[in-house]
Amino acid sequence: MPYFKLIKIDATDSTNSLLKQRYLANSCSDGEVLWTSIQRQGRGQKNTVWLSDPGKNLAFSIYKEFNTAEVQNPFLLSCLVSLGVQAALESLMIPQLCVKWPNDILSGEKKICGVLIENMFKGSLLHASIVGIGLNVNQENFKNLPRAASMLQISRTTYDLEDVLATCLDHIRQKLELINLPEEQIIKLYEASLYRIGKPSTFESDGRLFTGIIRGVSLQGLLKVQLEDSQMALYDLKTIQLKN
Repeated sequence: MPYFKLIKIDATDSTNSLLKQRYLANSCSDGEVLWTSIQRQGRGQKNTVWLSDPGKNLAFSIYKEFNTAEVQNPFLLSCLVSLGVQAALESLMIPQLCVKWPNDILSGEKKICGVLIENMFKGSLLHASIVGIGLNVNQENFKNLPRAASMLQISRTTYDLEDVLATCLDHIRQKLELINLPEEQIIKLYEASLYRIGKPSTFESDGRLFTGIIRGVSLQGLLKVQLEDSQMALYDLKTIQLKN
């Protein structure tokens, strides 16, 4: 797999944190992938922790460099990575897949994968990104996490972690090749997979519950929500939570 260089780690607190340390030490190379089946302190959006049974799931982080002409909008990278993981899982016969804004992967109503991207800039230009992915593969139960599930639970199939990793990386590579498409075209591809788009949903913002309809995302990745008075509002990840 020439596009990526795989480095297996027996165990680590966080593949993203370890790869970030390598980046700060100038020891990363473009396409480097750290992966493990034992991650003790995986991180998600809003500083959440990804809990994983040792040896059952897949955690990997990709280091990707960009030239200044490739990516000026980091959200497009998030879109393509999410769509790449979704395509990989579809090829592995996981049903009812969608992307919950901004980049969780669901099967039906169950979360099976989370993505955390850390971007590094030179001035105002995106120089490189660390793409962290946590995928629930063979875990059999998730205590106190009713909305989490694994590929095993959904398909009743046990998976080889290295095969799943190779499939994910291949589909992510294919999607990243679309990075030079017009921004609006990438957004449309993303919106076509967006969870609950066009459906009345309950949200929480500033401690207040309200009903709205997801209409899409802006070029900057803000969630477009049509409110009950038909006005359109934009929200970032820190200001809104989808409750159903």
